Amino acid sequence: MKSWTVSPAEAGTTAWKYVTRLFPEAASGLLRKSMRKKNITLNGKKMEGKEKLSAGDRIDVWFSDDTISKFQREVRKAGEKSLSFFRSCIVYEDENVLVLNKPAGLLSQGDGSGSPSLNDGLLAYLRNEITPAFRPSICNRLDRNTSGIVLAGKNMAALQELSELIRSRRIEKTYTALVWGKTEEKGTFKGWMIKNERENRVSYLDHEESGARPVDTRFDGDLYPEGALYSVVQVHLITGRSHQIRVHFTHAGHPVLGDRKYGTKESIAFSERNHIKRQLLHAGKVRFPVLTGTLEALSGKTFTAEVPDDMRRLTCPEGREGSEVVRQFGVYSIVW
Repeated sequence: MKSWTVSPAEAGTTAWKYVTRLFPEAASGLLRKSMRKKNITLNGKKMEGKEKLSAGDRIDVWFSDDTISKFQREVRKAGEKSLSFFRSCIVYEDENVLVLNKPAGLLSQGDGSGSPSLNDGLLAYLRNEITPAFRPSICNRLDRNTSGIVLAGKNMAALQELSELIRSRRIEKTYTALVWGKTEEKGTFKGWMIKNERENRVSYLDHEESGARPVDTRFDGDLYPEGALYSVVQVHLITGRSHQIRVHFTHAGHPVLGDRKYGTKESIAFSERNHIKRQLLHAGKVRFPVLTGTLEALSGKTFTAEVPDDMRRLTCPEGREGSEVVRQFGVYSIVW
């Protein structure tokens, strides 16, 4: 027999989820049978699986050492990766959460290719917080070539509350984008989007149909570098669908610069001339609502992530002395 004690980070999860994370290689049918036969118990009593666990609860398992080893063999693999870049991504940290600034080109989560991801870095950074039944995790994802703020939970309670805030759209998210052409000063895009999972491509619809999801995007076109062919916009996501900003602005005739998937012939040619390697989209700001409990430290706070260099060079900050947009051989750039 072997026992595990529920840690504060694991508190709040259900007994069934705890057991399945404890033994990720075991068949669910075998685990349920073991619970019925009291080969897996909670605080010395038969468990059903729906119980919510508290810190200090004890899970007893009557399996052989060999069986336990076989069922647990992959539990710590991701946490052993050492990724030195991660500390530079931290915008804010407390005992429950991390606010991170993901660089462009980095996956949010691993895709099975072996490429490093922000979540791998999180697990390496918090390797001492990993337990057989709990791993810290990011709560939202950005496209690989989109930079900006990603939220992460360091314990189960924080993960659950952050995920619910995101799901219920209570966190205000603002993106900065450089888009082709001159936009209106402000605007709203509404419609529906449907995703082709095989091609990882989203299509915009102006009417509802089966499989399509409603989308709502608002923006402020706050900067138009003099003489330039692009605009700098602040985008406020009301809904949060895959590729939403990229598809909405392309539909409006203002594709995001550097976007080879949804861009137009003109915007792609401009991006090539300017050596723009990725879509110039940055999740630069999040604002939290009034909160109590686990996330009280975040109540009413706003966090920002600095615009990366590849976007900064094409942006002319207001009030910055000595800045001007110049045209060189058909290429617009910023000179300080």
